[in-house]
Amino acid sequence: MIVMVVGFATVLIRGTILNGGPTNIWQCASEGSRLHIFDFDVDPLRRHTFWTIVVGGAFTWLGLYGVNQSTIQRCISCKSEKHAKLALYLNLLGLWIVLVCAVFSGLVMYSHYKDCDPWTADFISAPDQLMPYFVMDIFSSMPGVPGLFVACAFSGTLSTVAASINALATVTFEDLVKKFFPDISEKRSTWVSKSLCRYLGSCTKLAPLPAGLPHHPRHVRGAHAGALHPGNHLSLLVLFLRFRLQAGFF
Repeated sequence: MIVMVVGFATVLIRGTILNGGPTNIWQCASEGSRLHIFDFDVDPLRRHTFWTIVVGGAFTWLGLYGVNQSTIQRCISCKSEKHAKLALYLNLLGLWIVLVCAVFSGLVMYSHYKDCDPWTADFISAPDQLMPYFVMDIFSSMPGVPGLFVACAFSGTLSTVAASINALATVTFEDLVKKFFPDISEKRSTWVSKSLCRYLGSCTKLAPLPAGLPHHPRHVRGAHAGALHPGNHLSLLVLFLRFRLQAGFF
């Protein structure tokens, strides 16, 4: 978390200085209609409106924090329910900090490239490359500093990937291995779990290669979600039906 925030702060400070300060960046964003936050258009085909973010975000975060295997494992590992709630609150604080840094990084990049878009100018081949290109651009005279950004990016990616692989290995062990080998010893259970982590980690590394996809965190997370999320949605359905039965609606 600290490495990620330091990386963002370094980019923000340098980018703000090069673009005339916060006031100039805010003015450029306002003139470019980048500060239109409360857009209540009900068109579901538009990507960013108040309704698509609130409704779509509610389902996204509910699945991530409500029934996601990786999140539940972390909560269960806490000493008590109080500690689990505290951990989630701290996670929420960190998430807000990262999101705010990401939003302001976008405003700084817009101010920097408002007259020449690197993507449309074919300096980069995909929008995902804009942030790395921006870092290399503003720190071109400071050798070694771009490595801080790389550490920032990998810090967040590796923690997410490690948790997802561990969750997938746990589900595989509990639902498959223990079902066929119920009397397996604790020592062998540890060995099998570690082997599953290594195997699934290798699959995660090699899975994007046939399709030519970059190892973007979104692709890696999607590979894990394909195995974990069907159970998540089923859990939500079971919880809903249980509530309806207890309330006497059926």
